[in-house]
Amino acid sequence: MTPPTADRDYWEDRARRQGPRAAGYSDAAMDAYEDRLRQSAIERLLGPGRGRHLLDAGSGSGRWSVRMAQAGWLVTGADISESLIALATPAPNVTYVHGAIEDLDVPAATFDAVLSVTVLQHITNDQHFGAALDNLARMLRPNGVIAVLEYAPLRVFGRMPAYMKARSRREWIEAFTSRGLKPRSESGIRFLGHGPYMLAVHLARLLGRTDPQLIALRAVCRALDLTLARIPGLTLVADVRLITFEKTQQ
Repeated sequence: MTPPTADRDYWEDRARRQGPRAAGYSDAAMDAYEDRLRQSAIERLLGPGRGRHLLDAGSGSGRWSVRMAQAGWLVTGADISESLIALATPAPNVTYVHGAIEDLDVPAATFDAVLSVTVLQHITNDQHFGAALDNLARMLRPNGVIAVLEYAPLRVFGRMPAYMKARSRREWIEAFTSRGLKPRSESGIRFLGHGPYMLAVHLARLLGRTDPQLIALRAVCRALDLTLARIPGLTLVADVRLITFEKTQQ
């Protein structure tokens, strides 16, 4: 199944304009703020690899592929963008392949885990989105885990940019449970600290100050969000969340 040209061209264009950073937030301050929050959630919910096999679905330039390999996983990083694969960071126990998620042709039950960080929300065609989830489930071993970190609010409000298809938390859960996976764990990513920090960033830029001058504020706000992420029940108020699903024994 050939991926939609608009999706593929979007990532190729970002790679040309932004280089290795194309797979992250365009705003460096937001990327730096949320990166540690994401890593904390992934470490808690997915854990160390201990030599098991993991697919980084939508690996970009390899940020999470490298980190997961450092955590003991044997990683295959796959991405729709040839340019991002060419820019990917080489690392021990990481193999990169070019291809859309729905087109990856590997044997069934190859991976013990799948990680996808803000990738599936950029598959804008519903047919291709469904095909991508079907293929992820096929490649996952029984009792394996899929971890998806996506924009997943309780309700979707407003219009999204053309390169993104917003889905609610319920829609994400239904998309995976309808394919025989069961919810396993969940964590919110950003909470009360995110808004004040980014507001301060924008005000500082208007006043001609630089983002590094806000490092102390970033540390405080991020510490708040890291704490809130560990409180049961608060996950529901987050708009970006990590949800893990387990493939039932077949």
